[in-house]
Formats: sequence, structure tokens, C-alpha cells
Amino acid sequence: MSTSALYDAGPFSSPFDDADVCDISDACDRLDIPAVRTGSIKPMYQGCAPIVGTVSTVTLVPGAGAPFDSLVEAFAGADVMLVDLGGRTDVQCWGTVLATAAGLSGVRAAVVNGAVRDTSDLAEMRFPTYAAGTHPAGMRGRLVFAGAGADVLIAGRPVSPGWVVAADLNGVVFFPADRADRVLALAREIAAAERDMLARVREAGDLTTALHLMANRTDTDRR
Repeated sequence: MSTSALYDAGPFSSPFDDADVCDISDACDRLDIPAVRTGSIKPMYQGCAPIVGTVSTVTLVPGAGAPFDSLVEAFAGADVMLVDLGGRTDVQCWGTVLATAAGLSGVRAAVVNGAVRDTSDLAEMRFPTYAAGTHPAGMRGRLVFAGAGADVLIAGRPVSPGWVVAADLNGVVFFPADRADRVLALAREIAAAERDMLARVREAGDLTTALHLMANRTDTDRR
């Protein structure tokens, strides 16, 4: 199986053709959806693909364990893995071995509330990986598997299994899956309105007119 087949962007990838995480976040605001956002979880290598998908969750905690087998079992049927380390960056829980196992299991991406390693190899694999940082030490003997399917606290707010995650260079947004179609559709509308407004600003040719256009955007335009 080729790398591109392993890490196909999947059915939720299309918003990033014409919208981004900021537009998705704004759509959640417009629809009064209780989204969870963070700018502290970032792509772990240059050129990391944006992702939109449904999260499955696993939790790891410090301890003298070997959590690899339990993690791999949790990959079954998962789309995007949300791995919770409680935001810690003094240990890590994701690298090329787990990414390879995840890809072979059909997982398309990883979002880690904590640190990862092997970023150059993850880049070579083109496995989309978002995390709070990096740490070089192995996880064996440092982490134990605490369970799967629990809510994960991101920026102090709970993210539930089955929620949608969107991630790119701007950060990460999580929101309930039952509103995904409306959120993604509105995000495209917001992005299109923004592009149209910016085109009119550039065509205005002077600062006064440009400021007037920006100050009088419609509700759809506002970000």
C-alpha cells in the first residue's frame, strides 16, 4: 500500500479547498455551537496536511508501563486519533512506529494533547500529526494506558469521542458531529465572503475607501 493511500485526506477534506480552521471556528460562533479551540496544538512538520475528521480518544498517564499494544487495539475503526497526555511535553506518546500501525489500521491522522517524536520521519511518511510539542525519549517505562473512549480536556474544556476535529496551521477546533454539515457549509460561505470583501478592498485603491468597506462588512463577512 502506498503512503498516499494510507493517509488519504478522506471525506471531510474538501473544506480546505476553500476554507480553513479560522473559517470553521467562525462558523461555530455564528451557529452558537460549543466548539473547543486551541492554538497550542500545531502541525509537527512543514507541509503537514490540514485535517478534518472524527476523533477517537485514548488517554495515557505517567507510569512504568508499555502501552503500545493497548494503543494499537484502540486504532480499530478510528478515523483521527486524539491522544491525551494531559498537555504534558516532558514525555511523548507518538512516533513513526505508532503512526505506521495507525495507518495500517485505517487511521488518517493523530492529534496529541502532549508531545510526540520522530517528526522528520513523520514528515517523510506524510502522516498528519498535530501536537503541543516534541520530546525525544521513548514512552516505554514512562507511560501507561489509562483507557479509551473518555472525554479529553483541551484548553480546560471537554472534547468527546465522535466529535469532529479540524486542524491546520492556525490551530485546532473541535465541535459536535451532528452539526458538521452546517458548520462546514457555513465556513465555505464565510471564506467566500471574506475573499470577495478583500478583493473589493484591493480594488478600492485608497485607504479611506478600504477602511469603509472593512468597517461595513455584512454579518456573513465578519470574522
